[in-house]
Amino acid sequence: MPHSASLTSAGLTPYCDDLSFPCLLNDSWQRSQRYGLTRDDDATSFVSRALLEEARSQHGWLKTLARPLMQRLGESLSRAPSVVVATDDTGLVLDTFGNNQFLHKAQRVALAPGNLWGEHARGTNAIGTALALHAPCEVHGSQHFLNQNAGLYCYGVPVFRPDGQIAGVLDLSTPARQPVAEAGRLMRQAVRQLEHDWVIAQLDAQQWLLRLHTDPAALGSAQELLLAFRDNRLVAANKLAMDEFKLSTAHIGTLSLDALFPQALPASDDTALTAINQRRYHTRRQLPARRVWAAYPAISQEEESGVETAKALRLLNAGIALCITGETGCGKEHLSRRLHQQSQWRDGPFVAINCAALPEQLIESELFGYQPGAFTGASSRGYIGKIREADGGVLFLDEIGDMPLAMQTRLLRVLQEKKVVPLGGTRAVPVTFTLICATHRPLDEMVARGAFREDLFYRIEEYRLRIPPLREWPALPRFVQRLWQELGGARRGVTLSADLVEHIARLPWPGNVRQLASLLKVLLALADDGDVVTLNDLPPPYCSVAAHKEPAQPSEKTTPDVDAILQSVNGNMSLAARKLGVSRSTLYRRLEKQRASAGVR
Repeated sequence: MPHSASLTSAGLTPYCDDLSFPCLLNDSWQRSQRYGLTRDDDATSFVSRALLEEARSQHGWLKTLARPLMQRLGESLSRAPSVVVATDDTGLVLDTFGNNQFLHKAQRVALAPGNLWGEHARGTNAIGTALALHAPCEVHGSQHFLNQNAGLYCYGVPVFRPDGQIAGVLDLSTPARQPVAEAGRLMRQAVRQLEHDWVIAQLDAQQWLLRLHTDPAALGSAQELLLAFRDNRLVAANKLAMDEFKLSTAHIGTLSLDALFPQALPASDDTALTAINQRRYHTRRQLPARRVWAAYPAISQEEESGVETAKALRLLNAGIALCITGETGCGKEHLSRRLHQQSQWRDGPFVAINCAALPEQLIESELFGYQPGAFTGASSRGYIGKIREADGGVLFLDEIGDMPLAMQTRLLRVLQEKKVVPLGGTRAVPVTFTLICATHRPLDEMVARGAFREDLFYRIEEYRLRIPPLREWPALPRFVQRLWQELGGARRGVTLSADLVEHIARLPWPGNVRQLASLLKVLLALADDGDVVTLNDLPPPYCSVAAHKEPAQPSEKTTPDVDAILQSVNGNMSLAARKLGVSRSTLYRRLEKQRASAGVR
């Protein structure tokens, strides 16, 4: 069936007549139907004010890079009934600018900050579909899946970080009867400028920038290709350069300068350079004079925590279930999101649910969804549930150790069968996702005392990834400096003294990364632009290392008693190995060494 015919049969006007442009709205409609949506749904998906502010704080690019562009666009379009919308990578509206009268109307059609515009929430729309396609998307009037959005014309363009990951979407929305002329050109140009500025903004003192273009007159403009290197290793690029050289996120941090440019760089910027694609480019090199704000720091291969992320990524790509363990506040969800962004599942959603934060009676409906009228208070539209929302992506179950036993049985069945039956339903819906769980609880001990199902334990912990507490991180001073930059210290020219960083790295941090971030926010708020923050600026609880218990240094006295641990699990070698966080072979060696040592004494 021709593409346009399939669209027409679905009651949708064909997206475009030019088949050289991807006509994928039909696929989007099919996804919308799989999410359980109907055209008459009255969707009002939104988050609380607190969650909105938390999301805004995690997206430094919004304030520093996007808002100035949005404001200029909004001012240039002030006479037209229009609104410029910025979202994150889930489709959550973070900010809007535009015509005051239309902004009021936009709030009524859910374009205000805090509303969710992912496809799973609102079906085919320019924001959610641009995120799904990783490409610009235009949706006009009845091309929207939901009838309630048929009065809108929208053009959304995904924004890519310097590491190649999607940061969010910039969207222009107008009444369907009054679309802005050249909306696509305006939004693509704005995003191109944003991505260009972002690469330059993230440069630090160890990075240098290579500007390229086939036309020397384009150097210095938003049209140029930008490649940032550290020690001749690629650490960042704008989307134009990523597309030109067919780069992926896997190349960031791994690809060498020689792999892109086999010939040596010319001594002068006036000389053209031939790249691996056999095209010749005029070049200009830039060595940063000072450290500037890093909107999204390049991801290093070696995490400051010492966690083997490369191994975890390979396992995630293979569909192996990961269980991330560690103390509260050590960054389990942050690491999970990073792994998702770098994995083969990155085109799908990252759906998180905190098993400890939901009342027991709501966990089942949140996870598995429900049919309309399945229970008292149920929405008349029903709900597809978090598991189906994660279709094609990653399902993240935080604090899995707090999941009630009854729910564990149902979850195990879903993981084994990859099918979900919503509450009140009879039809099983197939789903495809990979699983990451996180907990601060000792699941193996819970299994031993019957507080956690053993069969589910082995299913969710195909591989255990431990995040050490902050006090054990091998590169903690480097992390302190990086976190300081992310929070805005470098942007304001505020620095931390060397003795302060050393002191901070020696504190025990029972609240881990969350506690450290809170302290740095306080120090930043109290500092003036250009200040050097010293030990004298620390709040009283953090002034003395002696006031905090130093972490015990590894020694014979602190070596775990392997025999005692074996006794606690009734001689089960597998459980003992998991409890110690080692392999069975390592456990056997430790046991032999301990018993030999005891024999000597």
